[in-house]
Amino acid sequence: MAGGYNKQQEHVRDYFDGDAFKRWEAISTGNGRNFAQRKLIEGRMAIHQCVLDWVGPVEGKRILDAGCGAGVLAERFVDRGASYIKGIDISEKMIDLAQKQGSGKVEYAVCDLMSEHGNYDILVSMDVLIHYSLADMPTLLEHVLARAKEKAYISFAPSTPLFRLLKAIGKRFSGGSRTTNAYLHRIADIRTILQGLGYQITRQQLFSNVIYNAVLLEIRPVNPKK
Repeated sequence: MAGGYNKQQEHVRDYFDGDAFKRWEAISTGNGRNFAQRKLIEGRMAIHQCVLDWVGPVEGKRILDAGCGAGVLAERFVDRGASYIKGIDISEKMIDLAQKQGSGKVEYAVCDLMSEHGNYDILVSMDVLIHYSLADMPTLLEHVLARAKEKAYISFAPSTPLFRLLKAIGKRFSGGSRTTNAYLHRIADIRTILQGLGYQITRQQLFSNVIYNAVLLEIRPVNPKK
């Protein structure tokens, strides 16, 4: 995994810290003006609310937001009584934005997924898997999910005939500066990997508004740690 993952994470870092930062800053702050940005904001708001509804009470819990971006979701846990919230992201500019507009009650750090070794009760990781290939998934998911004792909430772009077509159309009209090596993953493939690692999908929901297409999974260990 090391070679492919390391090369890809550099590409992701360069993307979010480069020309695409202004675009994602607008999306993360809810200030997107064109149709695509508004649809991305709409989709992200919907999936974030679903995460909050599914997670439920978090009083006294430790939460990790892996791939937190500007901290939009991490900050929503602040008033819910979590004892500790940490947001990590590979992009220095996104973490700087999170710190500037945040409450000061979330710990933010520039960190890639495989370099985080803390222990938490709950993990959330929104739209991060899209940046990595299926070959990276077993090692990546094993490491990331091991951070959470109780449950995890992960979203990614599912591979379906329709979404593959939409991706091809979007790539053609958006230009290379607006995308990374975006990977769509079959839900069945992710489920198989999770089962092999000792996890089960307990809930899933699809979100689609043409521009934003993602599936949210609630993941729990088959044999929870005591």
